[in-house]
Amino acid sequence: MGVTQLWTRFLDAVEQVEAEADAARAERGPRRLDWHVFAVIILVCVSLSIQEYYGSSSHYRVFEPLLKLFMEDAPRWLDDTFIRGDYGRLHRLFYWVSGTFFCYVALPILYIKAVRRDRVRDYGLSVQGILSHSWIYIGMYLLVLPALFVVGLTPSFQHTYPFYKQAHRSAYDFFAWELAYAVQFMSLEFFFRGFLIHALKRRFGFYCIVISTIPYCMIHFGKPMPETLGAIFAGLALGTLSLFTRSIWLGVAIHVSVAVSMDVISLWYQGKLF
Repeated sequence: MGVTQLWTRFLDAVEQVEAEADAARAERGPRRLDWHVFAVIILVCVSLSIQEYYGSSSHYRVFEPLLKLFMEDAPRWLDDTFIRGDYGRLHRLFYWVSGTFFCYVALPILYIKAVRRDRVRDYGLSVQGILSHSWIYIGMYLLVLPALFVVGLTPSFQHTYPFYKQAHRSAYDFFAWELAYAVQFMSLEFFFRGFLIHALKRRFGFYCIVISTIPYCMIHFGKPMPETLGAIFAGLALGTLSLFTRSIWLGVAIHVSVAVSMDVISLWYQGKLF
């Protein structure tokens, strides 16, 4: 398939999304307030705020008041589990991943099922037809991979990745971390490319992709600048992929593959790949 054909298919897909959004807006009428959009935006803000203030790896003490109801030495147990233990750093990262799953998956699904009473698979979890688009995943991954080897030479990259600095210690450390990392990326994809895009597409059409890219870019603040700027293009590309295929799973595959590759490349350059 040539570039012209791909561009034509892309424009046709955009027109279809815009037509569906126009029909939905016409059905609501000109003066009807869209409470669904209002609720989704507020939920996104609340979820991001909870994740920021309670979901990072350093916030594990949030459970201390609850644990004190069942054990007298709750502070010591927390320190032994998350600080002094051999796997303290890994447990803190598990806490971060659990917080991400709660904020990015559990809360939106609770809204989808309890408030909207919609099917969760309509928010980007469909698996129908994803194999027919697998060439997109392969192409995007092969496009990014050479850049990872170049960026991987920079000190900031090697200082940042992997997040779990003891990933090289044993096979358990490496695979336990990468599995948790994959859950985190699945949660991320569902929130930004599943829930947010598919909840807003009937109101904003193709522009729901741009809307979802704004908070996605902002959660990368604090990381190396090339990665933050790259998040803009990743958000647009993966958002488009989710919107047109109605599924996040190719995006999950791309995100996880790139993330694991970044860890492997960083460890390799540091001479720590076991």
